[in-house]
Amino acid sequence: ARERITAESLRANVTAAVPSTGLWTEAQLTKRLVDAGLAPQRRDSVRALPFMGAPVIAFQLGGATLDAYVYRDSVARRAAAAKLDPLTLGLPGQPSPYAVPHELVQNNNLLSIVVGTDRQRDRVATAIAAGLGTP
Repeated sequence: ARERITAESLRANVTAAVPSTGLWTEAQLTKRLVDAGLAPQRRDSVRALPFMGAPVIAFQLGGATLDAYVYRDSVARRAAAAKLDPLTLGLPGQPSPYAVPHELVQNNNLLSIVVGTDRQRDRVATAIAAGLGTP
């Protein structure tokens, strides 16, 4: 686990040198999670849900999980979010693809689902909700 956390930290350090465009990228998300002390570990076996319309970036964050989808812009992210049942975070009328408790966190072009305790979800939501700042 320590090696995976170190690898994500190294990716985050490289990202710090790249100017921000104001849109989320995988590298900027990783940096935000590392900077928040969440020790992200990539979950490469997770596959994107087809109805989300974007690749998934999945992390283990201690006892919590994060499935993040980065869209080309906030309009595309809003369109994807509009398809979701607000309670299950899946398609309406379908069982939830996520364990409970779960939370939807959105910021600009990033849509993410956090599964974990109230405290874990709050820490991740706070890190993402802070946004990227100005480019």
